[in-house]
Amino acid sequence: MNEGQTVCAACGMHGQKCTFLEDPRPRKRRVDGDGSTPDTAKRRSTAPSQVLKGGREKSKIKREESEGSSSSSASPGSWQYHGSHVGYTTELEPMFFDISRSAGAASWGANYQKSDERNAFLTFGSEDQSAPQTTSIHAVEKLSGANGPDLLAHFQSDINRSFPIIEDASLSASQRKNLDPALLCAIYTVSASSPDFTHDNKRPLDFHQLEDLALSLLTDSLNKPTLSTIQAGLLLMQRSEIDSKTLNTQLVSATFELGLYLDCSSWTLSDGERGLRKRLAWAVFMQDQWCSLVHGRPSLISKAHWAVQDLFDEDFGLTPEDSDAAVDERRRGQECFCEMVDLTKILSSILEVFYTQMAMQEYDAAGENGTRLILERAKPIQMKLKDWFTQLPKTLKLDNGQALSIIGHLHLAYFATEITLHRCIIRSLASAPTDNYLAYICRGAAKSRLISAMDFVNRLRSDHLTSFWYFPSKVNFALVATFGSLLLATAPCQEEAEFYRARLGEYKWTLSVSAKNAGFLNFAIESLESSTDLLKSLPLKPKIEELDIRQMPPPQIPIPHLIPSQEADEDEDGDDTMTEAPQPIHSSDFQSQNFAAGMSGWNGNLMSPVTESTDAPFIFQNNNPGYGGPFAGTPFEGLGARNWFDNSHHGSPEAERMGLLM
Repeated sequence: MNEGQTVCAACGMHGQKCTFLEDPRPRKRRVDGDGSTPDTAKRRSTAPSQVLKGGREKSKIKREESEGSSSSSASPGSWQYHGSHVGYTTELEPMFFDISRSAGAASWGANYQKSDERNAFLTFGSEDQSAPQTTSIHAVEKLSGANGPDLLAHFQSDINRSFPIIEDASLSASQRKNLDPALLCAIYTVSASSPDFTHDNKRPLDFHQLEDLALSLLTDSLNKPTLSTIQAGLLLMQRSEIDSKTLNTQLVSATFELGLYLDCSSWTLSDGERGLRKRLAWAVFMQDQWCSLVHGRPSLISKAHWAVQDLFDEDFGLTPEDSDAAVDERRRGQECFCEMVDLTKILSSILEVFYTQMAMQEYDAAGENGTRLILERAKPIQMKLKDWFTQLPKTLKLDNGQALSIIGHLHLAYFATEITLHRCIIRSLASAPTDNYLAYICRGAAKSRLISAMDFVNRLRSDHLTSFWYFPSKVNFALVATFGSLLLATAPCQEEAEFYRARLGEYKWTLSVSAKNAGFLNFAIESLESSTDLLKSLPLKPKIEELDIRQMPPPQIPIPHLIPSQEADEDEDGDDTMTEAPQPIHSSDFQSQNFAAGMSGWNGNLMSPVTESTDAPFIFQNNNPGYGGPFAGTPFEGLGARNWFDNSHHGSPEAERMGLLM
């Protein structure tokens, strides 16, 4: 029976007079010889209010402003509200709330709130937490010292612009002390660790104590999560030293508890709170998917249970009184955030299609056809990646050296997504025999991805390196090196292996220079060194003269049907947007339409390299008496292994027209 209640929960649910009027009789306990009760026999008692707090609590859907909070729609004081979404299979039937006539009050001490016809939330009266919260705020401010205003200003101008998960109104100096202590401490921690934050030597800041306090406050708040708990957790996970596996699990659980995975578009919410919930939901989704990638673990969020609608401009809370310059600055950050969400959706598809246990078993069972099966399923994903890149807003593209400093992590994430797809293809080539011509196309496309990614890293400016980098970035830099090492390990000849070894050496040098401005790059350097150590025992590969590609079995499938076409990535006005270096070639670059186009002066119709006929299937005919090898009828006909290697690694006119090689 809850404190202050005259009816127990069971009788209240059944609408009957309560018969539970007396406390239970105490049990007899074994007493030791000295008259004391052993510790193992002591009863564990927990107040009913504590049980409810640890069980189901939630911030009310129809928000009631707490005392001392601002009038903002997503108020800084909202951390005082807590509650729980009622699941569809629990002992509580949401339909019963429609039958109840008690106007939202349940007899067992909790209120409920129907957000729509399907979803209900249990809500609980919030006990006064002002004293302990005030004490925590004072502890945070004491550690930050006089740096607090500077840390807050830096967060608002740099980090929150790229990762907009906090309302700007909550970050004003007047509202600072109304923030949840865990969130305020997380803001200070992330700002203090930023490479471009200038520390005042006259006002020293103990960063490690600040981070320890932030983690401690977050751990406490996870017992009764609120929106501020999600915000604090997401910010702390941007710290590259944080154990993101464990914290991600806790945040996803809190996300489910708060109902952030639901569609709130029809709920009775203010526009500000609805937008905040959607931004936080997609931020958690991104966090979960990239955690899955960088840690090699299954994702915790299933698309089948994800109902959050896409983000729009109104979800970011731009107000008319914002100046034009401020609006433009925030809009670029919002575009970057939204594009990162869209890219993460594509990454999620790659992880689901190629890296689940069921998918990998299916590819293994396909044997020699495994690569073809992978390519068939990769085709629509490759087209999505191509469309994503070509449709990037101009402000988010790399052009003329004037690219915004905030877009570094976005483009790096794109290359990491491409690499994740190509790693699966390269592995399949190495695990089972496959057609040499198909292997040539796939490895050529993988090589172009590696070179484009390395060139991108080489072009990063100092303002890029000191800007905000999304938490998987340190691993994404390392994935570029890992992919190069994979191509080195699977290279068919000594000369190709040396080519990749040289590029990896250049990449390591680039990272070592850039690490002076971005210390997290040391992780990628260490990862590259580890891969190099593992490859020391790699068997010596044959020299190129010892290979003869013409003796390899010809492909027996129409490759154009496996690999979609690729066109040049240009703006609508036709201007190339990357002038400092060649335009990145995308994963769909190992596409046969461009391959065929390079063979015969393409005039708009797909032609076969064998017959130059638009109707002939692209299949090498080994039953032809004049058949002269896998490259018969192509510009590579009659090439020996040496010439083939020179063309593929140094760029022939044919290769350049094919769009496969740099």
